[in-house]
Amino acid sequence: MKKYLVLMMAMAVALAAQAEVEFVKDGLKYTTLDETSVKVGKIDDKHLPKGKVKIPATVKHDGKTFTVTALDSWGFFGCNNMTEIKLPNTLKKIDIWALCRCEKLKEINIPASVTEIGYSAFENCEAITTLTLPDGITAVPERMAQECKNLKTVNLPSSITQIGLGAFGSCTSLESIVLPPNVKVIRGYAFSSCDNLKDIKLPEGLKTIENDAFTCCKSLQSIELPEGLTKLGNRAFNVCTALEQVTLPASLTTILGNPFSSCSALKEYKIAPGSASFTVKDGIMFSKDMTQLVACPMNFPVGDYVVPATVTDINSFAFYDCNGLTSVKMTSVKNIGESSFAGCRHLTSVDFGDKLETMGKGAFYSNGQLTEITLPSSFKHMEQCNFDFSGLKKVYIDEKLLEKEEDFNNLSFQFCGSDLRFIVRLPNGGTKTLTVDEIPDMKKYFRNR
Repeated sequence: MKKYLVLMMAMAVALAAQAEVEFVKDGLKYTTLDETSVKVGKIDDKHLPKGKVKIPATVKHDGKTFTVTALDSWGFFGCNNMTEIKLPNTLKKIDIWALCRCEKLKEINIPASVTEIGYSAFENCEAITTLTLPDGITAVPERMAQECKNLKTVNLPSSITQIGLGAFGSCTSLESIVLPPNVKVIRGYAFSSCDNLKDIKLPEGLKTIENDAFTCCKSLQSIELPEGLTKLGNRAFNVCTALEQVTLPASLTTILGNPFSSCSALKEYKIAPGSASFTVKDGIMFSKDMTQLVACPMNFPVGDYVVPATVTDINSFAFYDCNGLTSVKMTSVKNIGESSFAGCRHLTSVDFGDKLETMGKGAFYSNGQLTEITLPSSFKHMEQCNFDFSGLKKVYIDEKLLEKEEDFNNLSFQFCGSDLRFIVRLPNGGTKTLTVDEIPDMKKYFRNR
């Protein structure tokens, strides 16, 4: 028992020694990290630093000298009247949200000593025009400079291997950027809504561009995808309305959905010779074995289209906003991906064939001229919003499809009009007619779970 009490007392002393100590000096708050170092930030939201702020390398408190090694998380968040911050060469870390929403901050000189930057560290610093990261930083953090609307120049060190999620999203003044040679991954939304981005140099070592990485980069006219790239995400270049030409490298093995949906100026896909994974036939991109229909250019004059009999899967967003599609006929398709035919405003008829089993969310969303469909007996499941805002008047289905609310329900037929009717095929060969209020109710399904 005595040994136990001694041990507990020793632990209490150790914990007390490790407890944070806060103190204020010269208008800033310091918090101890250990016996020799501190982190720094504003005192509180009523005492915000203004103008030019200099962070000292060391600070004295209670007879001790501490080294300033970090900007605290949320440390200077919302310091709207701070125009410049000078950081010491002792600094090692800029924590999460540290300088977020410093809207008048024009200059950040990050010392070479910094090896760690947290997510959203400079988000919404609208006045910054130039940002240079020091050597040693290995990844551009998530949302690091998002909404930095005047950011024009970005200098990244060769140590960078990844551009984080939304890192430069909505940097609307950014016109060009060269990515370091060691970058392997560009995460989702990394450059989304960079309206004036016209040129980006992608490194030869790049392996992955994730979903929506360059979505809504409306000034991007061309992109050179390097040989060595293996994975391209869904909507990676979505709504890049100035993009006229793209050549997919032979190294590409994985395409998720349609990387080029709503690219209104893109009329054709090109694939580098030697690709073992993808091919283009009649203007449409397929997997090499022709079992997967990948994507159709938005303004390609596809007309009345017959899907090749080899195709079993249609990618998400494959025909998204395809203005030239008037009808489609399938024979062997089993799965239709999310939003694959959404927004095809001239689509008047769809023949699903007799193999279809599943349909992804919003597959035929907002197809105003589509008035009648027949789901085959093979059909098993559809997600929500499949035919919302379509012009449907008649839907032919098997009675067995009504057995499970999660497979077929009224959330797939919202805003279709009160005259929509479901013609239900009965096992005895007869039919019955139901309104949208008489098919399974998804709200009731959720209430009963």
